[in-house]
Amino acid sequence: MKAEKKISPDATALVSAAAENFVASAAAAIAARGEFHVALAGGSTPKVLYQKLATPAYVERIEWHKVHIYFGDERCVLPDHDDSNFKMANDAMLAHVPIPAKNVHRMKTEEGVAHDVARHYGFVLEKHLKGNPFDLVLLGLGPDGHIASLFPDSDAIKEMDKMVTSLYVEKFASWRVTITYPMINAARQVIIFIAGEAKADIVRDISNDLVTDLPIQAVAPQDNYYWYMDEAANSKV
Repeated sequence: MKAEKKISPDATALVSAAAENFVASAAAAIAARGEFHVALAGGSTPKVLYQKLATPAYVERIEWHKVHIYFGDERCVLPDHDDSNFKMANDAMLAHVPIPAKNVHRMKTEEGVAHDVARHYGFVLEKHLKGNPFDLVLLGLGPDGHIASLFPDSDAIKEMDKMVTSLYVEKFASWRVTITYPMINAARQVIIFIAGEAKADIVRDISNDLVTDLPIQAVAPQDNYYWYMDEAANSKV
């Protein structure tokens, strides 16, 4: 299915809309199942969202002790490295909200080669999700159409058996660990953030079916699939 577009006039309004959705999604999941399991994304727009969720107005609206945080992908760097998605999320939000440390499930990229990190994170997901899907997966969109670390022409996009896999991204000369399509597409809700004029061409091409083989186009949840966008990103559709 195609995503439903949630278009805001600018990036600030986009983040506000996403923050309200996060609060509502957390409340609904906790009411229904007692916990809220969310996979975070890296990137500039998610960072601003996390900063907003860490403000007092939002902190008090979320039962943080019932929230479990995961990561959609991670670079194989130390957790205090500036390229770490965990460091970004921790600096922007996690260190400033009353979430128990045991509820933050990062990819322990310092504890082995990428393959071993991916295998271990699969065990983490099995332990805490207990066979259930994520309540919410947050993703960004790369200029080449990648989401999480599912890059075009990588073996990772072909992985349909494992929940987590590893890959080497040649153009960035970096090892990555990423959740796979089965985990993304099973989620109760998937949100992809797409902001800025630089994304307008790829949004146009996807929206008008001018391309058919980008990683983002294999995202296909059963329902509750949204693109949170600003008008600049949607300006060429």
